[in-house]
Amino acid sequence: MLVRVQPGTGSAAHGLSGAEAKVHDLLAGWAHGTDYAIGGLALLNVNIPDKRSTRQVDGLLFLPTGLAVLEVKGFTTPQTGTLVIPPNGPWLVDGQPAAIHTLAGLPNPGEQVKAGVYAAKSAFAGIPGGKGFIRGLVVLAPTGKLRLPPGKDLAGPGVDVALATPTSLRKVLHRYRAQPLAWTVDDVLAACTALALTELAPGRADLLTEGFPEHLPPPPDRPEPPIKAPIPPPVEPALGSAPHREPIVRRPASAGGRSAPHPRRPVPAATPAARTAPASTPPPKAPAPPRRARQVPAGHSLPRPKTTSSSRPAARPRPVTEARAGARPRRIPWGLIVALALICAVGITAAVLVGHAFHGS
Repeated sequence: MLVRVQPGTGSAAHGLSGAEAKVHDLLAGWAHGTDYAIGGLALLNVNIPDKRSTRQVDGLLFLPTGLAVLEVKGFTTPQTGTLVIPPNGPWLVDGQPAAIHTLAGLPNPGEQVKAGVYAAKSAFAGIPGGKGFIRGLVVLAPTGKLRLPPGKDLAGPGVDVALATPTSLRKVLHRYRAQPLAWTVDDVLAACTALALTELAPGRADLLTEGFPEHLPPPPDRPEPPIKAPIPPPVEPALGSAPHREPIVRRPASAGGRSAPHPRRPVPAATPAARTAPASTPPPKAPAPPRRARQVPAGHSLPRPKTTSSSRPAARPRPVTEARAGARPRRIPWGLIVALALICAVGITAAVLVGHAFHGS
């Protein structure tokens, strides 16, 4: 790990604060050639161009697999307990607000590091490596025994929290290193130029030693989908050929319903051995013993057997005859016809007389 520091106004080494100097010593101890080396470049106490001004961040951590914006925070008073990071508001330690240095107007360090991430994305938008995902990392340097909740992205999506201890910080960095390659040597040098930190930029050979590649490997080819076997088209019957149909055989009518048609089953052909083999006759059965007559006392009769609907014969419909033999013919109402004729004659005569009377007057 290469560590470069832009001098600041702090009281510790290189003008850093006490918490920042502790993180500096941890990163410098993982230089190339040591037992616990981690490849990368750490630029500490950096100003990032942000719109019309600049934004100060505690560090930029360049790894061959990505970039992380560092925000290092110390505690004003010793605190012991478990850190609780709510979705909004200040961070807590066992129910009490954490005694963390924060900027005015920002509720917690997570919001501060997010502002640095947005500034880095804008500053490195023209660099191929800067188009990838940029993470935020808050490193806490407590004076007491502080415990972190398990998991990642504790301060929101893409924002991790670690303690300024070798175990906690290396755990987060190893997770970053498991990502695919994203930053090349030229990308890191272009980022130093965009920050106007060319005097702090390492040489190409040093970056190659830290694991930054000259060129990114091509993306892996996507596996081609398996070739599906073509579905054969449906076979259409030839013109003039009748479709094959199963012969229909009707069953004998049952007592309670109609006969249902069913396909005739093919009779298996008899083998030659079955044709020539003589049919075996079953042994004769012994005659059944005579049935004793039922004794019925005097004055009593045997109950009649119950008849079911299945034992009764089916009723046959009566044949419809055209006319019954000896039926009486219909009579013509002659009296009604004569009465109607007389009424019509009287009406006509009366009409004639009335007409003559009007004409004579």
